[in-house]
Amino acid sequence: MSTTATIAVGSYSRSGSGRGSGLELLHLTQGDGAEAGEGTALTVRRGPTVELPDPSFVLWSADGSLLYAVLETDPTRVVAVRVAPDGSTAELVADLALEGSGGCHLAPGRTAGTLLVADYGSGTVETVRLDADGVPVELIDVDHHRDLGEDGTPHPHQVSALPGTDSLAVPDLGLDRVFLYRQDAEGQMGLVGEIPLHRGSGPRHLAADHESEQLHISCELSGMIATAVRRPSEHEPDTPPALRGSSHRWSVRSVIPGSRTEGVNALSHLELTADESMLLVANRGPDTLSALSLTMMRPEITSEISVGAHPRHFTQLGQLVLVAAQEGDRIDVLRRDGDELSVAADPIPAPSVACLAVRP
Repeated sequence: MSTTATIAVGSYSRSGSGRGSGLELLHLTQGDGAEAGEGTALTVRRGPTVELPDPSFVLWSADGSLLYAVLETDPTRVVAVRVAPDGSTAELVADLALEGSGGCHLAPGRTAGTLLVADYGSGTVETVRLDADGVPVELIDVDHHRDLGEDGTPHPHQVSALPGTDSLAVPDLGLDRVFLYRQDAEGQMGLVGEIPLHRGSGPRHLAADHESEQLHISCELSGMIATAVRRPSEHEPDTPPALRGSSHRWSVRSVIPGSRTEGVNALSHLELTADESMLLVANRGPDTLSALSLTMMRPEITSEISVGAHPRHFTQLGQLVLVAAQEGDRIDVLRRDGDELSVAADPIPAPSVACLAVRP
């Protein structure tokens, strides 16, 4: 018996700054035992494409009917594409221009019916309202990071809800901090705290466990992984809830290299495995993917494998790891077996590939 997954691929485009088409759907079929290295090899069938300039991050709606993308343009644009149940068609249904520029990440808001966008270029975080069908219709909030640091230029690079808390985290590569926000019932964002990192760290992405007891932060400029641990915040008992900061605080416990290879390493994406026993990290410079065990007091690299040039992003599909190698023009297909990584199949051609998302 075979199983097929649909993968959304965003790439820097010929109409923008790269060599790709923009958005493309891939249908990846695995035979029995393929994830474990047995049985039928993986096969790839190419689906529809949507020509768009530089979609730098993609996100499926919860039901998989819509694909959202943020375009790294000036101004930033958020688009929605309606995808047929069988993945045979993809139709652009919304294209909303925002106020910021250089959009690089988007995520669902904590308030229902909102999307949150990180703008690397303008140093802003923007909130978009969705209509009843999940289509982006209106910009409702813009938060500027330009006044949050005396040194450095703000570059928000991700927005991520922290499980087990009411907070959203925004790593800012230019200000060497992770800013913490809370979103109100109307969708407005309010700053409630921060996690400071060493100067020159350049926090890019983070991965939180299921209760956000630990946050693992990829630091692009230093090539290090910072791990922050959580503790409760203390509030005066008579402080109104609206005036309280974050209900939790985090402090950095360890900082370790993301790769065993010496030299410059511009870390990009990182993710926990489903069982939260391992952390996967993409290394640009060494051009590798690292697997780190989380069973010790601090993460420890157990496996590191070469991939295509400039691995910008990756996603997981069961035991498979699909790596977007932007300058290698390919998607590497790896397998994770416990704490070891290996090659599962030949790379999939994908010009200027920037990001990947598995359809739910």
